[in-house]
Amino acid sequence: MALTSEELALLYIGVLLVFAKLAEEAFRRLNLVPFVGAIIVGIVLGPGVLGFVSVIPTISLFLSLGINFLLFISGAEEINISRMREAFGVKTIVGVVAQYSVRVIIVSLAAYLLFHSYLQAIVAGSIIGMSSAGPLARLLMDTGLTRSDEGSAIFTEVVLIEISAVILFAFLYDLAGKPITPLSIAFIAAQLTLTVAATVLFGRYLLPKILEKVESHTQAREGVFAVMVAAILILGFAGQIVGFNSAIVALFLGIFLRRFFESRPVVSEKLQAFTYGFFEPLFFAGLGLYFVRITLQLVPATLTVFAVGLGSSVLLGFTLSKLYGVEPLRNAFGVSVKGGVDSALLVTALTASIGVKLINHFEYSAVALGIALIALSAPLLFRLRTPIISVKRPSGEKRILRKQLENLSAKEVAQTLPTVSARIDEPLREAARRCWDQDARGAVVVDQDNRPVATLILRDTISMSETELDTLKVYEAPLAQAVIVPEEEPALRLAALFRESGVPIIAVVDSEGKLVGTVLEREILRRILKTIEE
Repeated sequence: MALTSEELALLYIGVLLVFAKLAEEAFRRLNLVPFVGAIIVGIVLGPGVLGFVSVIPTISLFLSLGINFLLFISGAEEINISRMREAFGVKTIVGVVAQYSVRVIIVSLAAYLLFHSYLQAIVAGSIIGMSSAGPLARLLMDTGLTRSDEGSAIFTEVVLIEISAVILFAFLYDLAGKPITPLSIAFIAAQLTLTVAATVLFGRYLLPKILEKVESHTQAREGVFAVMVAAILILGFAGQIVGFNSAIVALFLGIFLRRFFESRPVVSEKLQAFTYGFFEPLFFAGLGLYFVRITLQLVPATLTVFAVGLGSSVLLGFTLSKLYGVEPLRNAFGVSVKGGVDSALLVTALTASIGVKLINHFEYSAVALGIALIALSAPLLFRLRTPIISVKRPSGEKRILRKQLENLSAKEVAQTLPTVSARIDEPLREAARRCWDQDARGAVVVDQDNRPVATLILRDTISMSETELDTLKVYEAPLAQAVIVPEEEPALRLAALFRESGVPIIAVVDSEGKLVGTVLEREILRRILKTIEE
């Protein structure tokens, strides 16, 4: 009985997902880049070796969706415009432009000697010459450099190279097959500028408001999730209509929705699970399905791509490291990391339906294998300079909880609760009664200007006689030091202060140091439990 393409798709997708995730896990345990394992699975199961799985229309559709969602997640997770703006400067921009331009020229010359086509050589050069921020972010986390000055400098450098590569690829994508004249170049540049501007306006200003409206009028978070997925698909379609690749539209959309995701960790976690659990392994395994038959003829081209791609990155990264204040070899290997957006652009170049081939299957196979070898080698070389630090990664639930508390300010927590305070000169009995009435283990003591000066702990009054309670003022009782936080402090900091100080109550103050509210230890616990339940 002959199987239909839909029935085969179910089998192919299931087989690819299982073996891709197993291979990724095996590579992860060997401290190797996981996605290379998924690519190998695709090569072995696909036409490259066994020929068990082939690219049918349904598989191709899922791979196209995978590219869009992976680039969207890359934009939302990896590219922090606010953080990068701090590092922007003439020195940074000149260094990045010089580095990427020279890398593209070197690789393009080598690619032309291999492929004998100017267009395909430049396309290959633009992809092989770029760096990938996603794998670098994981590498910096493994080596404990995420929050260091050197780690931030390398990451900013790589992100700027990645954005430059995306813009160059978009330009080549639009220019391919068209007459190259000053007018056509100016027209395409204007078209790209308008498309990016429209994506920025919609992604930064309009879409977040739409999502917030949906969130406020629907009880289920799935509504927000559905609208967001729809926006990725519809804007991708609109981009294709005007000649702008849908995957690149998704990347820019993710960049400008980053802030929305940061304030909604549950939605972010769902999208990550959807993308990394389904689309990522399927996408990287799918990369292997486009390979030609693996023969010795592929070896020289692959090794050339590997040597020129890695060599040019290391050489320029080493040479320009002083511009960024990074140790030369660490910068050289850090900017050589690949295996994220470059892979998505490569399969986009192969499958583009624009009337001209940006790259053929043989060239694709050589470039993809070369990138995979670089993706394996660069992190190993980087770790020689900076060994792996064993870090216990928080679970998804802990990440969501942490994000919720980071996005909530101390003032926002305090405003939802009654303020438990006592004047420094009021009778001690009144202050103690106020604590009993509000079921609080203590009160913040304030002076005549409403500024916190101490903490009254209720248990210290229990052993006092009735006479002492009636005659003593608050300032005459045993008092603990006041624990004070600014109103803009994240709620996560409150939880840490309760653990460190041991006091039952924290004072929240404004810019003038005056009390605006108090937070009890149990209220933070209630907030945590509420978040867990949600």
